[in-house]
Amino acid sequence: MSTRPVPERLATQLASGASGFAVTFDDVRMEDVAVASGIPRATLYYYFAGKEELLAFVLRTMLDDLEASVAIAQGRARDARGRLAAVVRAQLAHLAANPGASRLLLLNLGRAGRIGAIAAGIDAAFHAPVRQILIQGIEAGDLVALDVEVATTAVYGSVVAVGLQALLSRGGIDVDATAERLIALLWSGIAAPGPEARRARP
Repeated sequence: MSTRPVPERLATQLASGASGFAVTFDDVRMEDVAVASGIPRATLYYYFAGKEELLAFVLRTMLDDLEASVAIAQGRARDARGRLAAVVRAQLAHLAANPGASRLLLLNLGRAGRIGAIAAGIDAAFHAPVRQILIQGIEAGDLVALDVEVATTAVYGSVVAVGLQALLSRGGIDVDATAERLIALLWSGIAAPGPEARRARP
């Protein structure tokens, strides 16, 4: 992260310009960022020691915003399915609203995940809310007994894969339709059977 406080105006410019340099980390140059964001190269170097620090700032800012959006969404539903649906939709909506930074993150997950601040942000924005929903759902009897970490990773992988595929192939995400189909698929694998199905078991 930057060692100097970055003005909100510059942070907004970087986020807006991310589509112009959303490639692999190795291919990004400070010159590309300057052109895409409209921020002079000298200004970028004033706030960031280099591209790694700049990219970490862009991604961490995005993940902080995502974490806040997910927290709000999660509080709008009471049952496990509703909360999981709200979280998945919020994650997809945020990816859709930030296509440049999202592609940058998703195309560089392996490398970004080794940066402490980014790894913590990924866990807080993607993994932690899903993990909590699954644990509470199991305790309430809404979900089958399952490996929470495996299931959490599966949900995360689904959101990332579906979101990235949509961004790369279509340039955007149909959030409502995608969330509805994804939740239906995920829920069918983790929901506890209803009372009638339980009674019918031998």
